[in-house]
Amino acid sequence: MRGFASSASRIATAAAASKALNPNLSKTLNSSGKPTNPLNQRYISQVIERKDWFLILNQEFTTHRIGLNTRFVISVLQNQDNPLHSLRFYLWVSNFDPVYAKDQSLKSVLGNALFRKGPLLLSMELLKEIRDSGYRITDELMCVLIGSWGRLGLAKYCNDVFAQISFLGMKPSTRLYNAVIDALVKSNSLDLAYLKFQQMRNDDCKPDRFTYNILIHGVCKKGVVDEAIRLVKQMEREGNRPNVFTYTILIDGFLIAGRIEEALKQLEMMQARKLNPNEATIRTLVHGIFRCLSPCEAFEVLLGFMEKNSIFQRVAYDTVLYCLSNNLMAKETALFLRKTGERGYIPDSSTFNAAMNCLLKGHDLVETCGIFDGFVSRGVKPGFTGYLVLVQALLNAQRFSEGDRYLKQMGVDGLLSSVYTYNAVIDCLCKARRTEHAAMFLTEMHDRGISPNLITFNTFLSGYSAGGRCKEGSRRAREAS
Repeated sequence: MRGFASSASRIATAAAASKALNPNLSKTLNSSGKPTNPLNQRYISQVIERKDWFLILNQEFTTHRIGLNTRFVISVLQNQDNPLHSLRFYLWVSNFDPVYAKDQSLKSVLGNALFRKGPLLLSMELLKEIRDSGYRITDELMCVLIGSWGRLGLAKYCNDVFAQISFLGMKPSTRLYNAVIDALVKSNSLDLAYLKFQQMRNDDCKPDRFTYNILIHGVCKKGVVDEAIRLVKQMEREGNRPNVFTYTILIDGFLIAGRIEEALKQLEMMQARKLNPNEATIRTLVHGIFRCLSPCEAFEVLLGFMEKNSIFQRVAYDTVLYCLSNNLMAKETALFLRKTGERGYIPDSSTFNAAMNCLLKGHDLVETCGIFDGFVSRGVKPGFTGYLVLVQALLNAQRFSEGDRYLKQMGVDGLLSSVYTYNAVIDCLCKARRTEHAAMFLTEMHDRGISPNLITFNTFLSGYSAGGRCKEGSRRAREAS
């Protein structure tokens, strides 16, 4: 009876505390995924600061005064200044609804919160608090904690906690070993990671593909690729076939070591094993080769390899084009666009515009316009910015008729639709001393019901004043206003 009375007293106290914290909480947090009320989030934050947080949360949820959805849970986890509060809320949510316990996105958010605001260490006081709440640290939650310590460089602490997990009611498992080995690798404690790897079988834990990939990544970061190859052979002997991630790690390792030919052979090996490289594989290869060689040499190697192999996807062309543009290699960019265009390559707007910017800075303007027109005819949408940059280059080169053609096309494509776009065009024309054309666009704004603003008139008048025609500019502005 004493225990029942004590429990009833604690619940009554929690109910009173919840009313004191937020007497006006009457609206339920919906579960539809819609944006949640910031007031409710602040209330939850106040609750989880208290020692009796779990009782009040249970009370509020039982009386249906709060509800849960994934967006709300993520928001609460992310917006705590104290990592202990994020952990408290996650403990309650994951125990209250098994769906949230299985949600990998919540674990990722919690891990990031513990990393940004941590470290959160497992003190005796914290362990007692968790035990008193009726919850426990699961294997999955321990993996999240270990991961945050690894990112913070606490290799020794990871090792010490893992050595004492039996006191937390846990048994060593492959999942826990993987978390510890990964944390040690991230803490640059590769020797300690190998020690844990060797201890796995003593605890009846069999290394899996994740274990090997983590270790292979660790040795590749150090440039010790021969050891990585040995680990790959060992994992295959044990029945763990290398996957796309394994080969991506190996490619990165070979490139860190400056062994380009062997990195390219890994792609061929993937093809032989019917493994398709993913975006990470391709980006790793392209950026790695540009890192190892001079830009011109890197382009020659990649172009030659692409012509011999058909496994490359659009992402490969995008990445090469990005590297060429970033290195202001106008001649090579033009060549690459011609070759890939013949293969049906259509870049996205941002990649295409970056390439055009590169060409406009160092390539023949007529040929650049030809490349631009060719890709637009195939379906590329340069957008307002893409067109405007080309128009500016043509006007600066005194190629007014061609510039006018692209301005007309911008209107046809519906790209002139706001005061911002008209202001940019008027500014472009005024800087090229084409004030009459600027006046035409100002009139067009008025006819379309787009009201000019102060920037419009200042830009317009500046163009006329630069040519010593202030009065005419004022008159044209008044006519258009």
